[in-house]
Amino acid sequence: MPQAALEITASDPQFASLPFSFEEKSSRSSALILLLLVLPALAILLLPITMLAAVDPAELYAAAARHPAAAAQAVTGLGLWTALLMLPAKRLMQGFGRRRRILIEAGRVIVLEMGAVRPRTWSAPLREFCGVAHRVRATLSGFRHELVLVHPEPGKSLLLHASHHVPQAAVERACVLLGVPEMRAGELPPLQRSADAETAAPAGLVLPRAA
Repeated sequence: MPQAALEITASDPQFASLPFSFEEKSSRSSALILLLLVLPALAILLLPITMLAAVDPAELYAAAARHPAAAAQAVTGLGLWTALLMLPAKRLMQGFGRRRRILIEAGRVIVLEMGAVRPRTWSAPLREFCGVAHRVRATLSGFRHELVLVHPEPGKSLLLHASHHVPQAAVERACVLLGVPEMRAGELPPLQRSADAETAAPAGLVLPRAA
């Protein structure tokens, strides 16, 4: 998910045989908490904009003409703060209630994405995925272990399982079933690390599991 940038919970596949399917769901409680943190900042930003809107435009133009440097700084500052706050708010709203249904069968992964926008289906050959990574994420509710099927394109990486603990046996079963290697901390592709850094802003810090 563009990730996304919400906490994701997934079902617990047993990695016994193919095909198997599971569902990823965005955490609505985390999204609401983060949205409540963003809203006060948006309200503070709207206050000077509202005050400026109440002033006579002719007076604003005259003041800007007298002090062009100060006017440029004010407009630039308001524009930057608006962009910085609206972007995370937009992502939170887009990811609210988002979920993915995944089917993994012999040689292929099929994904149905549902959320604020219209449903979208995509698929990819299993051979495109780099491997299975076991990582630890610091979320709003504490540390959580995740088992991820890593794809070179971050948006196509899939969360296979998430819990307070992922045993090594589960990692090995997933690798054997899917026919992909286990990826250690130093083997994660640069694109995947960039995606983790992006989702860390709303969801928390991602810590790859040490080898």
